[in-house]
Amino acid sequence: MLTAVACAAFPAIVPGPAHAEPAAPSDSSMVAIASPEAALSAHWALVLSGGVARGFGHVGAIRALEDEGLRPDLVVGSSMGGLVGALYACGYSSHEIQTIARDIDWSGIFGPRTDAYGWRSPPRPRVWIKLVGFHSGWRFPSGLLDDSELNFTLMRMFLDSDAACAGEFDLLPIRFRTVATDLATARWVLLTRGSVARAVRATISMPLLFTPMSDGEHLLLDGGMSANMPLDAARIAGADRLLAVDVALPVPKLDEQTSGVVVALQLFDMLNKRGQRDTLTSRDTYVWLKLPGISATGFAATDTIIERSYREARGPIHRFAIAAGLPRAKTPLTRAVPMLPRLAQSIEWRGGVVARGQAARAVMGRLPEGPFLPHELVPALDRLQRSGLFESQWPTLEVRGDSTVLALEVREQPAQELGLAAAVGTDEGARVLAGLALRPVSGPLPALVRVDGVLRQFSWAVNVSGEPYALDRGGRGWFVRGTQRGTRPRVFADGERIGLLTSNRSEAMLGGQVGLLHRQVLQLGAGWGHVTGSGDAWSGALVAFRTEGQGAAHRLIEGDWAPGADGYSRVNAWFDIDIKRGSYVVRPGARAGGASGRAPADALVGLGGPPTLTGLSLDEWLGHRMLAGELRVVREFSSVFSLYLVGQVGTVEGLVSGADLGTGSRAGFGAGGEVATPFGPLRLDWGRTDGGRQRFDLMLGDRF
Repeated sequence: MLTAVACAAFPAIVPGPAHAEPAAPSDSSMVAIASPEAALSAHWALVLSGGVARGFGHVGAIRALEDEGLRPDLVVGSSMGGLVGALYACGYSSHEIQTIARDIDWSGIFGPRTDAYGWRSPPRPRVWIKLVGFHSGWRFPSGLLDDSELNFTLMRMFLDSDAACAGEFDLLPIRFRTVATDLATARWVLLTRGSVARAVRATISMPLLFTPMSDGEHLLLDGGMSANMPLDAARIAGADRLLAVDVALPVPKLDEQTSGVVVALQLFDMLNKRGQRDTLTSRDTYVWLKLPGISATGFAATDTIIERSYREARGPIHRFAIAAGLPRAKTPLTRAVPMLPRLAQSIEWRGGVVARGQAARAVMGRLPEGPFLPHELVPALDRLQRSGLFESQWPTLEVRGDSTVLALEVREQPAQELGLAAAVGTDEGARVLAGLALRPVSGPLPALVRVDGVLRQFSWAVNVSGEPYALDRGGRGWFVRGTQRGTRPRVFADGERIGLLTSNRSEAMLGGQVGLLHRQVLQLGAGWGHVTGSGDAWSGALVAFRTEGQGAAHRLIEGDWAPGADGYSRVNAWFDIDIKRGSYVVRPGARAGGASGRAPADALVGLGGPPTLTGLSLDEWLGHRMLAGELRVVREFSSVFSLYLVGQVGTVEGLVSGADLGTGSRAGFGAGGEVATPFGPLRLDWGRTDGGRQRFDLMLGDRF
């Protein structure tokens, strides 16, 4: 009876078999229960397993299929296999998928830069403990990572295809299915219709890291938690012959000396696959891509993974093509990009009461006029994503008569957020940050108020900011910001600390931020400042600016100017560019800075420490003018582990600290490594200067 009711309510949705015990049906548009007889006919299916970064090995298998001229009638994928399979089903070739995978900013998805778009205050580090507050009280967030960048990446990736198939996965160039895990039952469910972007987001919803996807009464997690190789799902979808491509890690050698970490991971993998009926028949072909030396976290080695998988897959898939005797594709695989009627005047907001709908519409700015292609909406949706008004926003384009309605299902940001972070290092000591974000849901602007307090070994700061919406994602808007901070830069001689300078600063500023090309932003502000401490006191007008870019090239220029006879000026510039060659990154960089007039201690520029001149303490070589360059070579073994070698050279003039280093050029050579942890990176650095001085530095957490 339950199955009959579900089939009547959701005729186009096909879920797992009875043993999978999927959740009861709801008002969901994506998940339901149906009988196998409801599936459409399919001759053979390409089934792709999960495997995190190793899942990009499926691209090599798809390329091997293209060589043979074979095209499946159905693609079924789980977890990362769901992402790759969705791109293939939407009409992307293997070369196009490789380009997409290479261009995804995985560092922004798994660990966004913490100093992005800062403004005369310490950068916000990755929080160690986070609480979010709603009207019902405080709670821990459902995911450790901000998923907004991931959601926007998937939305942009599948916007055209979602508009073309209008919610029916059977209307894609290749029929598509993916699976997710129902949190209530721990069983897999088959996703058959709705938004391709949201279905992919559900199947890659790694537990603890990302917020589960809600679909009616279901909460959906990573498909690999219940069906890492979804063979049963493909059969229920109608396939009678399967080509299953597996990128799972091999079972490690286990004995009484095996590491406890390895044992725990193996146990987790076994529990993951418990109860699955992933059996192969004589009509099926199983291809395991072993990919030796490739870890599940190797997102930095996308090209290497794809090339190796292609070499491994060519032979087995060629033999499959000969043995199966399947017909070759007669037409090239292409994507459908529909021309839609003009947009309706208003946006439909979904997901409950939307308090900031009017502000969001203003942020989006100009929308396409007249008939348009779906991807022409991306700039407006990008502006909305960068505003941070919502935790997520999923667009739907619905053609109604002679117009197109843009509907946005949004998840509101919490009314309050409290974050605590810390870091500790052998050179810089310990530091702690507490940050509070308030988002009033009624009343006049600002819509976001931040209060940050920082305590370091040699400095402290309290910062208050009011903004129309979050600016730290690079959006456009105004801000009011104030700070009260005290700093005590160290003075060194022969590598030993001999004293401290002091500087106490108060500031209140009004300014604005605009976005430039290539993810560059410009911030400009003016106000009043007051400084006391070592040297003469100063009070008066203050003008400051900062421009920073993100991506392969890191470009930062910042400075301030205090006019008047007792004033000062300062500028600091930092340029890096990443040149990637497989798992290697060559990173040339340059730094320059200068301070003139009666510059206070906190406006001086310097070199020292692993970021600028390894072998010295941080800012040990401090003065009024600085110029430096470096060449860094990084070997990325995975997204969580890397090693580097670096050569640096620099000079400082107008010395205040490190007089023994002189005003000539100094060189340094260093090596180190970094391991990503939930609390920020763990870095070990060793460096030696040309004068014979050397240092070991160990730091856990983001530098802030």
